[in-house]
Amino acid sequence: MHKIKKTTRVLVATAILQTLLQTGCSEAPDSYMVEGLIQMQYEQATGLMTSTVDTVESNEVMMAMKGLMTGTMAKLENVNNADCDSTDEDNTYHCTVDITQSVNSNSKTSKATFKVYQVNDEWVLGV
Repeated sequence: MHKIKKTTRVLVATAILQTLLQTGCSEAPDSYMVEGLIQMQYEQATGLMTSTVDTVESNEVMMAMKGLMTGTMAKLENVNNADCDSTDEDNTYHCTVDITQSVNSNSKTSKATFKVYQVNDEWVLGV
């Protein structure tokens, strides 16, 4: 768990550094930026789910639902091969990435698409 948090800090620091370096630029975000944004999105979703599940009271039905929610939640394993192309919209890019995630210990890699926007000199992940 500690290793994940350290990796997360490195990704966040990299994302912030890249944002600072790209301030004022209208070039597509690089792969590290996109990968970092996706990693942060998963962490936010996981944190929200964890805090929701942790508030479940101890009755049988709620505990069963807690187990179901926890067991079926996708866990991000890897994000790579990010590639972004410009769109007709200003400061908007269409990005494809390979995302490896696992559910119930079954790992799968899929290609996913996202829009990435540059807003007030910061990169933002969209859908």
